[in-house]
Amino acid sequence: MKFILQVSSGRQVYLLADNSMPVGVAARVCGEARLDTILLTYEPKLLLLESLLRSPLRPLDVRYVIVMCTANHMLHVFQQVRAKALESMTVWWFVIATEDRTAALQDLLREGSQVTLITRVSDAAEFTVATTRINQAGRVRLETAGRWRPARRQPVDASAWSATLVPDLLRLYADFEGRQLIVAANDNWPFLGLTLLEGDAAAPRSGIDINILDALGAKLNFTYQLVVPRDRAWGGPQPDGSITGLIGMVARHEAHVAICEITITDSRETVVDFTATYWLESLTLVSRAPKEKERSMAVFWPFTTAVWGFIAAATLVMGPVAWVMMRASGSGLHLHVAAFNMFRSIVIQTNFLPPRSASLRFVFIFWYFFCFIIYAMYSGTLTAVLAIPSFDRPVDSLTDLPAAVANGFSVGTLKASSTEFLFRHADGGIYKQVWELFHPVHSLLPDPELGFDKVLEEKFVLINSELNAKIRATVRGREKYYFGRDTFYPHGYGIACTSGAPFRPKLEQLLQWIVEAGLVTQWGEQEIQKLAHHEAGSDEAKATLSLTLEHLQAAFYLMLCGSTVAAATLMMELSVCVLLNKAS
Repeated sequence: MKFILQVSSGRQVYLLADNSMPVGVAARVCGEARLDTILLTYEPKLLLLESLLRSPLRPLDVRYVIVMCTANHMLHVFQQVRAKALESMTVWWFVIATEDRTAALQDLLREGSQVTLITRVSDAAEFTVATTRINQAGRVRLETAGRWRPARRQPVDASAWSATLVPDLLRLYADFEGRQLIVAANDNWPFLGLTLLEGDAAAPRSGIDINILDALGAKLNFTYQLVVPRDRAWGGPQPDGSITGLIGMVARHEAHVAICEITITDSRETVVDFTATYWLESLTLVSRAPKEKERSMAVFWPFTTAVWGFIAAATLVMGPVAWVMMRASGSGLHLHVAAFNMFRSIVIQTNFLPPRSASLRFVFIFWYFFCFIIYAMYSGTLTAVLAIPSFDRPVDSLTDLPAAVANGFSVGTLKASSTEFLFRHADGGIYKQVWELFHPVHSLLPDPELGFDKVLEEKFVLINSELNAKIRATVRGREKYYFGRDTFYPHGYGIACTSGAPFRPKLEQLLQWIVEAGLVTQWGEQEIQKLAHHEAGSDEAKATLSLTLEHLQAAFYLMLCGSTVAAATLMMELSVCVLLNKAS
């Protein structure tokens, strides 16, 4: 016990023992060292030890578990550690054994179990000391660190033993020595573009996360093999206890890490360990670009129907008014001539009526001023109406979704994603209201590409991450999609590592350096620049906007209607003349 305490630096010790070994001496030594010591009696399910290791109330950086049991009990302990995923980079295990069970023990261990095995050599007062290391194949092996002979009473070289048995993980994982890591990912460009191979394998193509993996691998001396989950989901813990998607592969140790625009959530952190965030963004609403309103009657849009009615009434009234006042001044002008000249004024044409009296001049002054105001407001508004397209009401925020659904739209997102979890488990508020709008089957999509197809093919609103959505839309035609003005739910992406992965601090350290150097942002911009030719085409189309026949249909309709009425009137006049000639 003194040897273990000398080579370790922790202040919290759990003594796990069965009836085969006395723990009184060990407890006394720990007490003399003034350590926080808890005595635990071996029991098959390790319930108390599990609760202590998972408890957030003991926040010390490093804890030590000293196992003093028979060989069978000792092996069962580590079977439970594996089954319950109790591996942790903050927990170091010291196993005191009376017989060599190295081979059996190392077959039970996974990366994340830092174990030192101290085995007595026959009946001699000598112990072999072995500690866990990861070989190039990625398997845990107990490598002999040396022999310890307490009988000689020689001082222990604590620093040398400590560097071997309780190494600094940042230094230990500074070089992976050419190991191959299994990386779980989905085809999800611009973050991670893949080429699917046979089985679950995949080859990297391009993307932000590919650049991150390449940079980490070059610095830490590892290679990687990409694998794709069968369900193609991002995944996480499910109500039935299963763990799906990328998160499931890492939680089951089928992959060392997962990287692919994976949102860090509380539920996922219960089964995997995340690095710090390397990318921040928000969610957005993607819908079909709103249709431009029909412009056949655009020339009438500047005024409402009521305003047009009042203008027509004013014009009809002013004709008789002008005729009466001119008759009073001695003019023999006909009524239809006065009315037609009032109409000429309203359309900014010359008025040929002579204002012979002062009262008529006042009438014309105010009538011309009225016509000027009407004309100015009409021409200015018409210019704006024709220059700026008018569209149907778009979906801009979550609060617009109920009205959109009532108008025939459906809402959806990716299946087994953090976005689904966000809405599904909302206790109240707008997120809960939105979840009630989801269809139990058709709203959850297995692939984002299907979502963008569905947006164009039917009335569908897709909830997706902003950068990913905008790039996918640009590839397909940015002008076909509309993005809500209000983004929501800011969230971060991280690398998911196996629970207790001892290499996570090193990955996190290098990842932080990459982020601080601005490389992640630069790689994102490089992916976006690959789409520059798509955006250039749409900008050129916008720059060549001109008025078309569609904008001026109403004007031609009016001319056609007027010509038709004039022709009909002419025919009537000719018919009347013919009848009069016959009668005479």
